[in-house]
Amino acid sequence: MDHQVQPSPREHHFYVSIAKFLFYHSNHGIVSVRDPIKILDAEKYSLSPLILYGLTVAGLSIQWMTFTPVDQPKPFREILWDAWRNAQGLRGQPDILRVNRHLATASPGLVEEMALIGVRVEVADGKDKSFPTSLRSAQDSSRWLRRTQDGNDLSLTSSIQTLCQYAQINHDSCFKEGHRGINTHKDEDKIQQWLALPAQMPMPKPALTGKLDWEPGPWLSSWESPLPPNQPRYFHSSEFDGCTWLLKGKPESKDIVEDEVSWADTDYDNMAKIAQNLVACWPNPPAEIAKCVGITSRKLQWFFSGKTLLDQPARFGLETILGIKYDHSMGNYVEVGPYVLVARKPRALKEVYNGMSSGGNACAYEIVPDQGIADPSWRYVLIDIFWGPLSLVMAPRGAKITEHLPELLMNYDGIKPVTPDFYRDVVSTCAQASNEPATNIRTMKDFVKRYELYWRDCV
Repeated sequence: MDHQVQPSPREHHFYVSIAKFLFYHSNHGIVSVRDPIKILDAEKYSLSPLILYGLTVAGLSIQWMTFTPVDQPKPFREILWDAWRNAQGLRGQPDILRVNRHLATASPGLVEEMALIGVRVEVADGKDKSFPTSLRSAQDSSRWLRRTQDGNDLSLTSSIQTLCQYAQINHDSCFKEGHRGINTHKDEDKIQQWLALPAQMPMPKPALTGKLDWEPGPWLSSWESPLPPNQPRYFHSSEFDGCTWLLKGKPESKDIVEDEVSWADTDYDNMAKIAQNLVACWPNPPAEIAKCVGITSRKLQWFFSGKTLLDQPARFGLETILGIKYDHSMGNYVEVGPYVLVARKPRALKEVYNGMSSGGNACAYEIVPDQGIADPSWRYVLIDIFWGPLSLVMAPRGAKITEHLPELLMNYDGIKPVTPDFYRDVVSTCAQASNEPATNIRTMKDFVKRYELYWRDCV
């Protein structure tokens, strides 16, 4: 008995979201944002959000997109009909239309309406990575769509129309020879097999009732939640294609435009870099340091990476805890200590040492008791800064970084025996300084006062 192999069901991913990289501006038309920006922050630059609607052939790189203003959403039935009629790469309507749970909840009638034309709606499983990948790919590729307009009509209607036309052109290229160089041979074969399928044209165009068949909500901009606070940005007109971008940073003179958000010139600020290195060497974890200055760990990391600025109280608190001060003679921030540091990251330790010693104007050596047993867990390095206070480094025994201390600490002078009392005070001081972030420098200052005049007598 012959068994005919049934063809695999055709599947499309259908997604709707606020465009992550595209906005509308009355003077520039469609503007692309190189780095994502929160909608409220975008409004400060007179940018209005857009809604991206997209369909992707499951498992393939064939996608179709269209856009509307955020305050003029279109019914899903109209979007889908237009896509299945006009996007040749989709090969008409699918057998399965996969959506996420937010879209399914926003349009409770979608399942029944699609069933009437033979399309089964399925909700993507939370573990399914392919569906969010389709949306992410559409968002990423949308920023590179051409959007320059012929003539001077930069109205919202004209700008959206031009953007949608370029999106259609971008889709059409997927089934034209010579436009798919980014795909592997295996993917090319799958695409060719898909494009060889006969198109399943949808039913006649649905009646335009003007009634929206879905409910917009916060889920449309869920991508905003992990974004850091906004940083200064500026408008830049690309010489390559004439498109306008909103870029992070300070504009060059040729990029300044009249609706630019002002940027105040400031001196070089190296405080974040110094703080990052110190935190990497601090006895306490970053989360505890962040809590002490009243911010979250994430915001502290954003500050280190240049994604956000700290308000004055938080910044001053961080400078105080970490012993950072502005040196007017040098025009930048410096580490003043004194510190109890922990050797964890080689580069951070080397940078902190060079900073606090003004480029190696110090002598570093490991101390051990001349009588009795040394600490079994830690090795202790004393940093004798010329014309500055003493600092201590705790290095875990057996760690790889500990063996490289002579290379990391300039003018490392080996091992020196000290009196048992001095050694015990060093161990005790390091323990006390590690209790909480704010006790570090205070504890070390007390240590320095005890031995300021005669600590070398202990060696």
